Amino acid sequence: MKIIERIRSKKQRILRAIFGTFSATALMFTFQACYGMPPGTLIQPRGQVFDAETGEPVEGLQVTLWGNPIDTTDHEGYFAGNLEEFYPNLDCRVQVVDIDSTENGLYERLDTTVYASQLQDMELKVQRLHEDS
Repeated sequence: MKIIERIRSKKQRILRAIFGTFSATALMFTFQACYGMPPGTLIQPRGQVFDAETGEPVEGLQVTLWGNPIDTTDHEGYFAGNLEEFYPNLDCRVQVVDIDSTENGLYERLDTTVYASQLQDMELKVQRLHEDS
């Protein structure tokens, strides 16, 4: 009789552990579905943009990361910004667009990828459009 009760008791403990695990997992999925993914860490992408031919810094270019505007380059070609990072191990799409038109020359749009670990020391080179093109 005692052996049967021990087996039954052990079986109940095992079943409780299994159901408890499933319940906790279901609760986590429900929380995520209701409140979304937790926010990422704050990254601070920064770098400098140069003219590909002359090596001189370029002012007035807008830098975007994952389609989000980060900053416009200053007179020394530097840019810096803040962005929440959700995917720290992915390549990042970086775009540089000439927004001041012909004020300092006209530059081609640059569309490139940068690995996430290199976002804090970017050196980007843009091609100047020549008037005869």
